Amino acid sequence: MSEHELFSNKASNVYEIYSKILDLLKEIGPFEIEFKKTSIHLLNKSAFGGVHPKKKWLDFNLVTNHQIEHEKITKIEQVSKNRFHNNFRFHSEDELNQEFLVLLKESYQLMS
Repeated sequence: MSEHELFSNKASNVYEIYSKILDLLKEIGPFEIEFKKTSIHLLNKSAFGGVHPKKKWLDFNLVTNHQIEHEKITKIEQVSKNRFHNNFRFHSEDELNQEFLVLLKESYQLMS
């Protein structure tokens, strides 16, 4: 699956959100992008973020060592003793605020 295929039948804001997250990550450090069947994994040695493009929004799964309290969280899954998958739902790139950037950086460093 390619980036183009994953975003081809989605609203334009979905790709804009993804693009903005990549821009934020470039300020944090180097990372790899792995394309899956229905999602994109962002890696710094291990996956720290999962991008799930939907028709009208973007779900972003952030790996942390604790549960996150955030208005954009739709689901939290504890996958092991010290690993949590925190699912954010974004409808516009304006929702990617400073608080999210701090969490993104924390997750990036945790998975290095």
